[in-house]
Amino acid sequence: MFDDRNEWMTRVARIGYLAKGVVYICVGAFSAMAAFAGRAKASDSRAALDKISEQPFGRVMLATLAAGLLCFVVWRLIEAIANPGEYRSGFKALVSRVRALFSAVIYSGITLAAVRTLMGGSSGGGGDRTARDSTAKVMATPYGSWAVILIGLGLIGYGIFQWRRAYRRSYERKLNLSTLSRDQHRWVTRICSFGLAARGFVFGIVGVFLIQAGLQSDPGEARGLSGALNALRGEAYGPVLFAVVALGLAAYGVYCCVKGRYGQLGTAAPVA
Repeated sequence: MFDDRNEWMTRVARIGYLAKGVVYICVGAFSAMAAFAGRAKASDSRAALDKISEQPFGRVMLATLAAGLLCFVVWRLIEAIANPGEYRSGFKALVSRVRALFSAVIYSGITLAAVRTLMGGSSGGGGDRTARDSTAKVMATPYGSWAVILIGLGLIGYGIFQWRRAYRRSYERKLNLSTLSRDQHRWVTRICSFGLAARGFVFGIVGVFLIQAGLQSDPGEARGLSGALNALRGEAYGPVLFAVVALGLAAYGVYCCVKGRYGQLGTAAPVA
């Protein structure tokens, strides 16, 4: 773990993961409720922020959440710059830094959306609009369509990586669950694995749409999280699959909260 002088970094990380978990729990819960109500209209992070602001004491909750998300952005920037993680050098360390930087950029946007909502404005365009706009910018560059296809393949690969983590439960190496009872440990790992698998599935769908956008040179084919979920509606057993994946995203939120509470953050090896 970090030494005492850097203990504040660990606290920032834990708060950040808890805030990220709350966002995913809200996204999954709102989407699942819509599915069970027969509307099957998915929510994304920005829509979830708008709904939170409409609840009793919504502004207080939103302000707290915005502060927590800012902590997550700060932590991911620390990981990208100082790399206090498991891999200190080599290709895996480089990949870890790039992932951290990409995550910091994404959650900076979500944090700003929370602040705009808190100030009475709109949280901004939804995930689908953001995905289309970003895809259009990439396509405007030389070999942009090929770049979009490669990004799509990368997202599919990351989705498979999440599935692998869920199946092998490799994430447990970075969690200290020794204080939990056997039953608690079993249920926590089941929920975490379910959440990681669901998130990996969504990444795969988003990647497929990006590949389709690149092949057709049409940024309008790109989808964000909510678009990926909504795409399930037209498939066989679509509403059921939609609800299961939505609950899975809420389970991923639980995983983030578990990581915030029990994660061995900034360690190169598990703590006994």
